Amino acid sequence: MKTALTIGASDPTSGAGIQLDLKVFYSLDIYGLSILTAVTAQSTSEFVLTHPVPPEVIEAQFEVLLKDIKPFGAKTGMLYSKEALQCIVEKIKKFNIKNLVIDPVITSTLGAKLIENNALKILKEELIPLSIAVTANIPEAETLTEVKIEKIEDVYRASEKLYQLGSNFAIIKGGHLEEKAIDILYDGKNFYKIESEKYPGEFHGTGCAFSSAFLSFLCLNYEPKEAFKAAKNFVKNAIINSLKLGKGMRLLKI
Repeated sequence: MKTALTIGASDPTSGAGIQLDLKVFYSLDIYGLSILTAVTAQSTSEFVLTHPVPPEVIEAQFEVLLKDIKPFGAKTGMLYSKEALQCIVEKIKKFNIKNLVIDPVITSTLGAKLIENNALKILKEELIPLSIAVTANIPEAETLTEVKIEKIEDVYRASEKLYQLGSNFAIIKGGHLEEKAIDILYDGKNFYKIESEKYPGEFHGTGCAFSSAFLSFLCLNYEPKEAFKAAKNFVKNAIINSLKLGKGMRLLKI
C-alpha cells in the first residue's frame, strides 16, 4: 500500500488541514502519515487563533517517523512560521523526500493570516524548488508572483512566473474567477486548461482536498497531467455533495 505524508496544521472542523488530507488519502486507498505544524481554533464561521508547534517538536516528528516509514510522496499545507519552514526544508533534503506537492497556504477562506511575512521568502526560495508541483489558488498565486489576476490571460502569465520559482509543475486553481472555475497547469512548455461550472456558496478546504488528491493520484502512478484532471474532478464531486453542518461554510463530503 502506498503511503503519503501531509505536513500542516490541524482544523477542529476536519474540513481542512491534516484531518481533511488524511480523509482524502484514505478515500483513495493511500495510507496517510502526518506531521503537525500548528494547532488552530476555527469553525465554519470564524477563525480565532493559530498556535504554532515549536520547531524542535516538528523536527522530532520528522526524525522518528521517517526513520521508520518512507512515504512515496508528501504535501505541505499551513506551515506558518519561519522556524517551521527552515526545519521542513532541512528534513525534506535530509530524508530525500520525493513527489513533494506544495499547497502554499497564505490566508484562510475567512481571511485569517496563515503564514508569517518572514516565512514567505523561505517558501518561495527554498521549499518550492524542492517540489514536483505547486497548487495555488488565485490570491496565493498573486502573492507568490506579484501578478494581479483579473482575467484568464493573467492566470497564464502568473503560471509562468510561478513555474519560474523552481517547481516542475505550476498549477493555478481558478475558483476565484467570476464566471467559470478554470484551472491551469503549466509544465514550462505547455499550458493545460480544465474548465468547470462554479457552484454557489462558500466551501471549506477545497485547496487542501485538491493538493492531497493530486498527491494521491501521483502515488497511484498517474502522470502529473492525469493527476491534475483527476484531482479537479475529485474536488468537484466533493463540492457537489458538500454538507451544511455549521453556521458558515459548507464542508466537503469526501
